[in-house]
Amino acid sequence: MGNKKEALEAMVQQQSYDVVAIMETWWDDSHGWSTALNSYKLFRRDRQGRRGGGVALYIKQTFDTIGIETKEDGVECLWVRIKGKANKADILLGVCYPPPSQEEEVDNLFYKQLDEEKAEVLNDYFGSVFSEETTCLPDNCPPGLVDGVREQNGPLIIKEVAVRELLKCLYIYKYMGPDGIHPRVMRELAGELAKPLSIIYHQSWLTGEVPGDWKLASVTPIHKKGAKEDPGNYRPVSLTSVPGKIMEQFILSAITQNLQDGQGIRPSQHGFRRGRSCLTNLITFYDQVTRLVDAGRAVDVIYLDFSRAFDTVSHSRLLDKLAAHGLDKSTC
Repeated sequence: MGNKKEALEAMVQQQSYDVVAIMETWWDDSHGWSTALNSYKLFRRDRQGRRGGGVALYIKQTFDTIGIETKEDGVECLWVRIKGKANKADILLGVCYPPPSQEEEVDNLFYKQLDEEKAEVLNDYFGSVFSEETTCLPDNCPPGLVDGVREQNGPLIIKEVAVRELLKCLYIYKYMGPDGIHPRVMRELAGELAKPLSIIYHQSWLTGEVPGDWKLASVTPIHKKGAKEDPGNYRPVSLTSVPGKIMEQFILSAITQNLQDGQGIRPSQHGFRRGRSCLTNLITFYDQVTRLVDAGRAVDVIYLDFSRAFDTVSHSRLLDKLAAHGLDKSTC
């Protein structure tokens, strides 16, 4: 940047910029205190091994900032994350210098680095909205969660024939999970896979342990609304292991049957129930409202929507509620 330092200071003081990005700083280890600007925090990345190049970011000290470490990879890039205030999402800032003679391979490295930084920002945001309450410890759990045996019906037995039927019904055009097992392969080999999978499922049910591959997921961010630059406007869609999804169907069936038998689900519940939908909910609601109006009575309607309801559910409280309805540790 050389003799342009004074001009930069004058411009910044006059305009009061929040962020100033600079390329081709030409700084090296000999440039220390001379690069500072009052009321600004400096992030810099100098070219190593030869003169020229270099990038820098000046950000007002009023912002909570974190520098992001990146690999060299031959790309002159600098990334900084500005922490969002209140309910605002973090902001990712980057400054990069593409030399005129830069090869296509180096360009590809830059775009790869950019994708990685985007993934980190989205991952941090998705993780931040989950409930921080931990699951209950064995000493604090209700008895139904600890004994691992159903007092009324006993543990579920997952039969080979039931696994085979689910394998035959797999939708072959669904995406596979991180384990690389395609649903079409499992459907074609339903007869051979049914027995070993039924053993794995049954042991997992009894022990409460889940294979590590079933806990992994390929997460894809889906844009919902608003500015695409805001991570809060995306929802994560997880692609998990196909064998794990089949196990989930057995668990769902056991939970649903238990809650229906024990009147844990009210007749007014339409969401996430077989044979029920938004349409049946609207028909029931419309029928009740018209009856009241026909009777000459007033009708007040209050609509509520929980923001990120599934992400913020406390796992320990959910387990407590399921245990209160007679579901044991293996099912939960």
